[in-house]
Amino acid sequence: MRYIGWFSCGVTSSVACKLALDMYGKDNVDLWYIETGAGHPDNKRFIEQCEKWYGQKINIAQNPRFSCPLDVAKKELFNTPYGAPCTKYLKKEVRQKQIMPLYDGQEVYHILGFEYTTHEVNRALRWKQQQTKNVVFPLIKKHLDKQKCLLILKAQGIDVPAMYKLGYHNNNCIGCFKGGMGYWNKIRKDFPDVFKAVSDVEQETKHTCLKKDGEQLYLKDLTPDMGNHTDIEIPDCGLFCDIEMNGLKDMEIEEIVKELKNEI
Repeated sequence: MRYIGWFSCGVTSSVACKLALDMYGKDNVDLWYIETGAGHPDNKRFIEQCEKWYGQKINIAQNPRFSCPLDVAKKELFNTPYGAPCTKYLKKEVRQKQIMPLYDGQEVYHILGFEYTTHEVNRALRWKQQQTKNVVFPLIKKHLDKQKCLLILKAQGIDVPAMYKLGYHNNNCIGCFKGGMGYWNKIRKDFPDVFKAVSDVEQETKHTCLKKDGEQLYLKDLTPDMGNHTDIEIPDCGLFCDIEMNGLKDMEIEEIVKELKNEI
């Protein structure tokens, strides 16, 4: 049996990987980070600090066909009703074609950094129902949310990734195509070069990241007053698809933890 800790350079995944190493032993856990080519340069520092904390190397994989999400968008679309193509090619394809074949013939459990909140615990239940039962949620098991994970990193002397310090809720790619109007207004301020590059590709391809009232909204037409500048929340960019999970009813957190208690 092998455990794979999916390290995303995010606060919650970093703590989940550490818990998995402590729970199952370093000899039984492999850590993987999938490089998209669009993360903040500070991620390299965070990876190195986490490796030192873990006492274990984080393996890195990347799709050789695409250099970054914008490269995917030039050939595909920014978003579709079934998810973002960049997630498909830069994360899912790497996982399915490069990483998982290394474990053929082995029973594998996936370590995911879902936190102990009502939304994330509901998501964990749906995951087990519709994706795979071979998954472990260490943060739910230990009742840890993002704020507690931040404190754990602070206690270890590990600086959080730069994107959090800039006020982003997740350490996704800079210029995440799943972000909303408020997010893109913040990107325009913090990363004007990224904003312009994505806007230029929108003009070239005639498709957009954003929609407003069901219609395409080009970044060039995004005004500074559009969207929410303070309460920015972007969905975590995952390795699997959550789209098909949306139809299942939400349950109270206590109900779900009780249902999951023997499996997480």
